[in-house]
Amino acid sequence: MLGLMRHLPASSLQHSSSFSHCIWSIAFIFTITWRSKPILAPYPTQQLRLEKGSTTVIHLLDKCSWKWRNMQEKHPRCVKSNLPKSERAHHCSICNKCILRFDHHCPWIHNCVGHFNHRYFVLFMTYLVISAAYFIFFGWQPFMLSLDLFNDDWPYYYPRPLMAFSIILAICMGLTIGGLCLWHYYLIVTAQTTVEFYNNHYDKKQCKRMGEVFVNMYSFGFKENLRRFFNVCERFPWYTILYPVPIPPRGNGRVFEKSDEFYLLPKSRQQDHIEMQHEAQDIEDKEL
Repeated sequence: MLGLMRHLPASSLQHSSSFSHCIWSIAFIFTITWRSKPILAPYPTQQLRLEKGSTTVIHLLDKCSWKWRNMQEKHPRCVKSNLPKSERAHHCSICNKCILRFDHHCPWIHNCVGHFNHRYFVLFMTYLVISAAYFIFFGWQPFMLSLDLFNDDWPYYYPRPLMAFSIILAICMGLTIGGLCLWHYYLIVTAQTTVEFYNNHYDKKQCKRMGEVFVNMYSFGFKENLRRFFNVCERFPWYTILYPVPIPPRGNGRVFEKSDEFYLLPKSRQQDHIEMQHEAQDIEDKEL
């Protein structure tokens, strides 16, 4: 596409720098998304082995042992890896690892989308959709000209079929990826992951049947959910979303802040909600 943009009319060439920025952003964000590892790091064990040459030095860490026992008591365990599992974490059967704030496993980036790369995954799709729309808008006239087979006047370097194929490909990519991108933005503004969406959908039905109000304990409202997901307006200004720069996610991915609406619920309802979440994690981990 970038090569085709160079041979568009002069009125379109003045926008080539903007299009190049989109292409660079796509490549940079894709690399971060692909290289990021949103896995659940193993908890400290009772013994830490440090390899030095051929000698193995074993250090007993009482503090780590205490943390490990405390973690076993407070957190549920993964049914597959048998490790203590954090909030919103799930086991991926493809990666065979527990993923922090697991959303889904994406074959196109050969990686899981989770806490540490979900932001980059959404930006990657956003830049792709913007670039496709940009290319379609400024390449529409050459595309229409390429369809006029009875007109031999073709002022561009690239052949007609290549131009027509490029625009059709951009339209298909824009529509398909745009739909997926909109879906993820819906999940962002409602403070859910793909896995949690189906759990919450079931919980909403159950609450409605029992005459209760469903509360998403991770939702802080439309704007605040966006700010927390992209981690802007505090340490980083909002316009950093437009830049291909690495910005870490909010929090450590193990424990998440709860909304005020959740804490207004009775203690029994809060505990039931957390237990239901743990049960849903176990059920889904067996299926994922």
